[in-house]
Amino acid sequence: MKPSAIVLKTLPFMLIRLAAYLVFFIGMCIYAFIVVKIIGAINPRGFFAVLLVIGASGGGWAIYRFIREYITYMIKAAHVAVIADLAVNGSVPDGFSMYQYGVQKVKKFFVASNALFVLDRLMSAAVRQIQRALGGIGSLLSFIPGIKGVVNALNKFVDIILNYVDECIMAYIFLHEGQNVWKSACDGTVLYVQNWKTVLKTGAKIMIFIIVFYLLFFFIFEGLFTNMIIDIAYDDPGMALVAYILTLLFVTVLKWSIVDPIIMTYMMCGYLKVAYGAQPSYDLYGKLEGMSKKFKEMLGKSKEAPAAGANPA
Repeated sequence: MKPSAIVLKTLPFMLIRLAAYLVFFIGMCIYAFIVVKIIGAINPRGFFAVLLVIGASGGGWAIYRFIREYITYMIKAAHVAVIADLAVNGSVPDGFSMYQYGVQKVKKFFVASNALFVLDRLMSAAVRQIQRALGGIGSLLSFIPGIKGVVNALNKFVDIILNYVDECIMAYIFLHEGQNVWKSACDGTVLYVQNWKTVLKTGAKIMIFIIVFYLLFFFIFEGLFTNMIIDIAYDDPGMALVAYILTLLFVTVLKWSIVDPIIMTYMMCGYLKVAYGAQPSYDLYGKLEGMSKKFKEMLGKSKEAPAAGANPA
């Protein structure tokens, strides 16, 4: 099934993600409002003020972020399970709606889904390692005019194409039921690198799409929020900054809930087209193990984990 058809078929999952992110967005705004009011009422000074701000913005934000990421990750896992079947088989099994099938698959693969939640953090660390390497190359070539902009663009490009590794690998795991989860994760990662030409082509299109999205929607919603806030507090010049922050947050929520699933679908379909049924290169296994400590950690977990890749339903 074509990616555009899968996007339309899985629209309910996108709406669920949008609802979840909007709830978290509203909760974040309420939390920030309460914190500001409490700090304003206490009017702390000196070291106590610093501690209070760190506690409110650090501890509270960390808890909020973990809860948000875990819940939305489970929703995404169900979405990925459905996309994987649609991309490879053209439909979900008979007797299931898409939502029922996605939820059932996540329950069955609960260990795998949670392993991928950990794996996502490992992959994020690997992305940072690659970006630091690119930054080091940029420093060595700093004598070339304009090289900093090129390196920044390359860093962003690497971030984009590797940002969807976990979804692709999760789909690979869901399609290899019964295999060791971490073994599937390592195989999937190798196949992702092995098919780098396909990944780069899709990533280039996605980067252009994201730039257009941010430019278009930022200008649209900044105007809306600015007009709305001016009506409430016409004489307060600080409200322009508030409108800017609200616009940035709201557009980011739209990206997380609407744009990311579309991008994810295209990346997964491109990946599964070349990776599903292919054999991973064991030469690449050794190279990735040497390049990334995080991949080596994943490989170690694959040897420690039991052979079964999923919990019984």
